[in-house]
Amino acid sequence: MSPTDPTSLTTLLEAQRSAFLRDGPPPLAQRREHLELLAKAIQDHREKLVKSISDDFGHRARQETWCLELMPVVQGIRHLQRHLGKWMRPERRRVELAFMPASNRVIYQPLGVVGIISPWNYPVALALMPLAAALAAGNRAMLKPSELTPATSALLGSMLGGIFADDRVAVVAGDATVAAEFSNLPFDHLLFTGSTTVGRKVMRSASDNLVPVTLELGGKSPAIIGRGSPLKRAVHRIA
Repeated sequence: MSPTDPTSLTTLLEAQRSAFLRDGPPPLAQRREHLELLAKAIQDHREKLVKSISDDFGHRARQETWCLELMPVVQGIRHLQRHLGKWMRPERRRVELAFMPASNRVIYQPLGVVGIISPWNYPVALALMPLAAALAAGNRAMLKPSELTPATSALLGSMLGGIFADDRVAVVAGDATVAAEFSNLPFDHLLFTGSTTVGRKVMRSASDNLVPVTLELGGKSPAIIGRGSPLKRAVHRIA
């Protein structure tokens, strides 16, 4: 994982942005190659990912990790690979009569460096699917996984560090203080998945640098407490 002090974060961002400006948008073949490297890394590390998540949670059924984390990400990557050529293709647009015989088209370009802040509850899927989308779009990416799943975050750091250079993909470790510094960076786009409360703080920090933000915000999960539950006082309070 990368260093976590503010100066190092800024240096890392500048290195990725310099590499993006130097190399330009990656072609279709290179984007597909990046996605293939990611899919293969997930498959090669699948047992380690299952174990790290279970260790972080105290226990989690391997079937849940397989069905709700690993398989959806690999399937999502395959979907990106199949459709990426069509999505990258320039699209024609009509031209007003006054501008004839001109022609118009839209050429889709990557943004540059994308920041990703992922949560603890599905620490692989909610980190790697945004990363796959960023790579498919031709961007560089910095990922800040949750400090509440340290084993999985460390494994993601070593796994991604083994297939991508830091100026392509970097994983940043640290607590909420590091996450706050991370959200203050002048990314070209910032993606956050988590609570509404933290989402407000992320958006406020990003606004200082006019960074466009994508927020996927969660909320409280309703629950039914049965009469046979030992939580008698709670039942009495809500009955």
